[in-house]
Amino acid sequence: MAIFAAMRLLEADGRLTEPVRILLGAVSGVEDELLRRVQVLPKHRNWLHFPWYAAAKGGGAFVMGDRIYAHQRFFLDAFTIHFLYLLAHEVGHLPHAARFGHTAFGRMRFVCWATGHYLRSALRNGWHAHRLARIEQEAERGRWVLAELRQTTMADPPFTHLDDPARMVSWTSRHRVLLAELHRRYPGWPLDQR
Repeated sequence: MAIFAAMRLLEADGRLTEPVRILLGAVSGVEDELLRRVQVLPKHRNWLHFPWYAAAKGGGAFVMGDRIYAHQRFFLDAFTIHFLYLLAHEVGHLPHAARFGHTAFGRMRFVCWATGHYLRSALRNGWHAHRLARIEQEAERGRWVLAELRQTTMADPPFTHLDDPARMVSWTSRHRVLLAELHRRYPGWPLDQR
């Protein structure tokens, strides 16, 4: 696991490193423009201190506009691989948030829209409201594709290329057929998966 401790996912300003951006774009299908713009910050840096619920219950991070606010533990070296998987999910929410713009007012509108979305899902799905919400099903694609890649590319894992943009571009090119197949096979986020 030493390789994961050595990974640098973020620049000093909280932006994704270029190789991480390339990998997350490949696994999530999110446009590079949104990935270039996003900043990943500790949750205490947002006005609502989202997320409020436990990371074990899915509360590890929350998107507001062009920012992802994450629980402080994910910024520790011991959680690097978990953070990468979390980011693979969270970037899937960037297109949802982009519809409302990147101003403070746009971020507030997105939070209200997302709250309404989860409330409607709670009425339909009860205790499974979060997992079965449409926006969560859409966002989970990135984490699922990344997990499947990890299993199917053990001889040539993407994590070994997170320090070099050119090597990551080459890696995604070598695996473009597999990536397309995984996106096609994405089954949605099942209830029994943690």
